[in-house]
Amino acid sequence: MMSQTFYLKEKDQSLTVLTPVRLAIHVPCTILEAHDEHHHLYHLYFEDQQFLAAKKVSRSKRRSYTEEAFTQGIVFLCPHPLAEQLAEPESTLTNRTFTALLKKIEDNPLKAVEIFSCFDGLIKEEKLFKVLRDHYYTYKRDGKFQKATIIYERIKAIYPDHEWVQSIRPDKMDFSKDRRKLWEERKLTDNFSVQYQLAAAEEEYRSKPSPGTFQTLSAFTGSHYSSSQAQLLFERLLADGFDEPARNSFKEFIRNEQPAEALQILVTHPFKLKASDVRDVRALLQDQDNLAELSLEDLCKKLSPLLSDHPEELNQIILSALKNTANRDIHDLEKQLKPVAHLPVFKIVSQLTEIAEDPEQQAKAGFLYKEIGFYHEAIDCFSYEMELNPESREPVEQLSQTYLAAGLTHESKTYQQLLKTMVS
Repeated sequence: MMSQTFYLKEKDQSLTVLTPVRLAIHVPCTILEAHDEHHHLYHLYFEDQQFLAAKKVSRSKRRSYTEEAFTQGIVFLCPHPLAEQLAEPESTLTNRTFTALLKKIEDNPLKAVEIFSCFDGLIKEEKLFKVLRDHYYTYKRDGKFQKATIIYERIKAIYPDHEWVQSIRPDKMDFSKDRRKLWEERKLTDNFSVQYQLAAAEEEYRSKPSPGTFQTLSAFTGSHYSSSQAQLLFERLLADGFDEPARNSFKEFIRNEQPAEALQILVTHPFKLKASDVRDVRALLQDQDNLAELSLEDLCKKLSPLLSDHPEELNQIILSALKNTANRDIHDLEKQLKPVAHLPVFKIVSQLTEIAEDPEQQAKAGFLYKEIGFYHEAIDCFSYEMELNPESREPVEQLSQTYLAAGLTHESKTYQQLLKTMVS
C-alpha cells in the first residue's frame, strides 16, 4: 500500500513531484498535505473537490484554520481514496497565487471570504484583514446584513482582539444553515458533497466500529468508489486494526485479479466464510502459482479450518503444497501438518517418519514418498531397493514410473529398456 505521486505545476512551468501524507476534510476547505522529494511540506487547498491553491509550508500557525482542520476536521493518513479523488496519481495540478485566486472568485464576496479565511496562516495579517473587511462593508452597503454578519463572525474568529472587531456590534446570527457550524456538529445536509458524506461515514465507523456502521460505510463505498479505491480503503482500515473490512477486501482482491493478496488477507485476517467465499478459496488454492505464495504452516494452521467441510479437496490442496515445499525434512513436515492430522496426507508423512531411515522398508518408503510428490526421495528409495534385489522387476518399474512423474522422460525410458531385458 504505497502512496502514488502527482505533480504541482508552478507559474514558471516548473513541476514539483509530491507524495500525499495526510488529508484533512473540513469546511469550507479540505487540505491535502504532501511532501516533495526533499521532504518539504506543501498544503493544497480544495473547495469540495475543486483545487484552489497550494503553498509550501514549514508548520501550521497556532489557532489558524489549517491547525483547526487538522485537529477538528476528519483526518486520514495517505494513501486514501478521498485523497486520490483530489489529486489522482500521476496527474498535474496547476498552482495559482492567492491574488489570482481572489480575482477568480471576487464576484462572489461570501465565497471569497469563506475561502480566504482559510489562509489566515499564509497571508500577511493586514492584507487578509483588509480583504475580509472590504467584503463586510460591500454587503453592509447593499443591505445584506445576514451575509455581513457571517463575514464579521469569520473576521472575529481570526482577529478576536482587533480594535475594529471590538467596535462593531453585529446583528444576531442564525447558524442553522451555516455549513461550517453544521460540519463541526456533523449535521450533514444536502449542501454537503458526496466526499463529505464518505468522510463522515468512515469517521463514524472508526469511532464506533460495528457491523452496522461498517454496513453504512460499505454502502457508500460501493456507490461512490471504484473497485481499486474501495480496496485502498479496506487496506487502510485493516492496517489500522479494524477487522470488519477483511471479507470486503478479500472480495475486491478477487475482483481485481490479485490472488496472492487475497490469500494473504485470509492468513492475516481470517473471517467466517460464506458459500461464495468457500468457492473462491478453493479456486485460489487449486492454482499452483497461488499455493507457491503460501507457507505450508500458514496453509495448515490458518487456511485449512476454512475448508474443514471439504476434507478430500483439502487433502489434495495440501498434497499439491507439499510438492512445492523446499523443506524435505519429514520430521519438520509432520509438525507443520499436525493441524490436519485427520487427513490422509498427515498419515503418510507420519508413517515416513517411522520408516524412512529403515533399510528394510525402503520399498514402502518409496511408495509413500511418491504419494506426496517427493519424487527424488522416492527414486533414492527404489534405487536402494534395486541394489538389494537386482533380479526384482518391481523397483525398476517403480523407478521408470517415478522418473516419468518427475518429468524426467529420458531416465524413465532408460528403465523401460532395462525392464525389457529382464526375465519375467
